[in-house]
Amino acid sequence: MKKDDVICPKCGAGFRRIELSSGKGEQGEYRCPACGTSLEIFNGDSSVAYRLTIQPSIRAFKD
Repeated sequence: MKKDDVICPKCGAGFRRIELSSGKGEQGEYRCPACGTSLEIFNGDSSVAYRLTIQPSIRAFKD
């Protein structure tokens, strides 16, 4: 298992990213739920989960 922290470059939301290499995942893409920015494209080799840990900056939505 790998654990990382990911920050959205557009709105500043923070996420905990957990990757399980022991299980197969699905192909697809993860987008920031606050602003829609693509954070990662999955190839399906492992199972990946994201959890919001830091709320996005409201200033990002005023621009």
